[in-house]
Amino acid sequence: MFLGRRKKKIIEKRTYPRKSLVTKVGYKVRPQTKGETLSQDISEGGLCLILNRELPPGATLELKIDMPGQDTGPIEALAEVVWQQKSEMGFLTGLRLRS
Repeated sequence: MFLGRRKKKIIEKRTYPRKSLVTKVGYKVRPQTKGETLSQDISEGGLCLILNRELPPGATLELKIDMPGQDTGPIEALAEVVWQQKSEMGFLTGLRLRS
């Protein structure tokens, strides 16, 4: 008799496909905390960062994203924390880009 957990079916809710992208991202948590970290992936609507601290859902970050192969300098954007998950590397942090 199997007494283990049943695997949940994961339903993809993203509008835009993700692309794996490890690049340097500078961030500022409004109003004061600054830092630099790495991205895990990116899409047209958001990205996943690896942070060393926990942030509440809805927190606003100012980002400077280095895009490999582009000589135009970093892309500046505002993003909102949607989710976080503790990992061995820190906190995987899902962000929604704001317009």
